[in-house]
Amino acid sequence: MSGELIRIVAVIIVAAVFVTALRTRLGEYSFVLVLAVVSVVLVVIFGNLFGAISKLNDLFYKSGNAAVYFITALKALGISYITTFAADICRDFGLSALAQASEIAGRVAIFLLSLPLMTAVLQAAMKFVGL
Repeated sequence: MSGELIRIVAVIIVAAVFVTALRTRLGEYSFVLVLAVVSVVLVVIFGNLFGAISKLNDLFYKSGNAAVYFITALKALGISYITTFAADICRDFGLSALAQASEIAGRVAIFLLSLPLMTAVLQAAMKFVGL
């Protein structure tokens, strides 16, 4: 992964130079270049990440612990990363209203994702208390 990380950082630096040069003349192409580079970087990173996640998920299943909690935490992490990337790209191009909308959408998605977990915790607490 360290070799890939060096390549990823190199691509990001080269893209940053190109985007800076394109912004003054062809702003719309700089936006497309940023989206393309971010997409490629995310695909490479997630490709490496899925193997590790699969191993951890298998360990949770074998240990008898509820893997649903692990999966929910991973989904929440993914939602937060994706919405942060989208918001940062929007801010880079001066679109703060869209950045804020992306962050709000991510927060709502994480809240909705956590509802079943909150329900399970409340039910367990009610059983413990005897209600």
